[in-house]
Amino acid sequence: RARAAPATSRRATVVVRSATSSSSSASSSSAASPRKKKIVGVGSAGVDYLASIASFPKPDAKLRTDAFETQGGGNAGNALVAMARLGAEASILTKLSDDGAGVAILDEFRREGVGCESVVVEPGKSSPFTYIIVDREGSTRTCIHTPGPEFRAEEMPDDAVERLIEGADLVYFDGRLTEVAIRVARAANAAGVPVLVEGERPRDGLETLLTHGDYVCTSTEYPKAHAAAASGDGEENLELETAMVKTLASLPRARALVTTLGARGSVMIRRVDDWGGGAGEKEREGDAPKTTTLKELLAALESGVKRGIPSPKQTPVPSPPLTSKAAYLIDAGDDAAAAVGPCDVTFAPACLVTKSAVVDTTGAGDSFIGSMCYGIANGFDLTRAMRLGSYVAARKCRELGARPGLPRAETIPAELIADEDELAAMPEFDDDAEARGVGAGDA
Repeated sequence: RARAAPATSRRATVVVRSATSSSSSASSSSAASPRKKKIVGVGSAGVDYLASIASFPKPDAKLRTDAFETQGGGNAGNALVAMARLGAEASILTKLSDDGAGVAILDEFRREGVGCESVVVEPGKSSPFTYIIVDREGSTRTCIHTPGPEFRAEEMPDDAVERLIEGADLVYFDGRLTEVAIRVARAANAAGVPVLVEGERPRDGLETLLTHGDYVCTSTEYPKAHAAAASGDGEENLELETAMVKTLASLPRARALVTTLGARGSVMIRRVDDWGGGAGEKEREGDAPKTTTLKELLAALESGVKRGIPSPKQTPVPSPPLTSKAAYLIDAGDDAAAAVGPCDVTFAPACLVTKSAVVDTTGAGDSFIGSMCYGIANGFDLTRAMRLGSYVAARKCRELGARPGLPRAETIPAELIADEDELAAMPEFDDDAEARGVGAGDA
């Protein structure tokens, strides 16, 4: 069985080339690939009814939409469409009904090249759907969700689970349908298939599911809720950085925790398996890693990125991520640093776009996670996967809905999507700040 290659120490590279040659190179790269990487997603799929309005209505108000769209949705569904457009062999496990919405969901997956052979259909029920109000003035989107039929573990016998993950390079879970998801995650762990779990918001069974993740991606809000639940003291007033460290400390299997930061970008804490090496070539000062806080490291990294951005308004591709030049023990005010162990930290900036170019943020996080899954399955260093995610999310936000703006591989600059061998053969220049990394004292 082919497996996802481990993260390498090679840093992201910026390639100077025209948009035409980038697209051509990416297209030829896809054609030369020996096989598409197989990624299985377990989670939600549904129909989104999107209404774009000038500003959010007050109670009892009546107003007209500026635009209305009916599209496929659901975290797992959106992320898998992103993966398929990037070039993965993507397939989904979810549960629908045989109503018109269910038929439309499956038809769209087939058009997008997402396999749905494992989808369970229960007749006579309602498939999931969501009303989404997109407020252009406030740049918000409000979701009102109606779930589909319950998906029980006994509906996935052992042989069905084995067939689902056979040959997979990665299994992705969006944090829903947890009864079935936990069963599939255990099987993936036993088979040695890498697992990525999303933590968007607290859900029944999600904390157990997260313990099976080799990689964990969260929203900005989730680490606080998880850390509070894990500690049992209800501390939801923690700073995000402290909550991230506590969350990773509670997940001993996880190699890395990536948290999205909205318009700022994303941050990753990555365990360094071998002090003095492992996740990357790290400076070794003394007999033990230094101790610092994630807040201090993140501030230094973010400042370093901002110094290298050529324009404060818009960039065609995201600036390269910055990674700490050494591994650190990250202090969270208790024993979390020891539980996490030596880590490096990466900040990946968002791809800057003008406010007027942002049409809708619905599904931006799904597109980022889909890009992370694609990168991990294809052996990208995690920092490269984060950079690709920043680019794909920015492209998605230019269109109404979660899927229309998702780019296809041939339209993506080659330096973002080329495999490691192709990347090494490209002409490149050194980005001094990125190459040296940033330490806690480099702000």
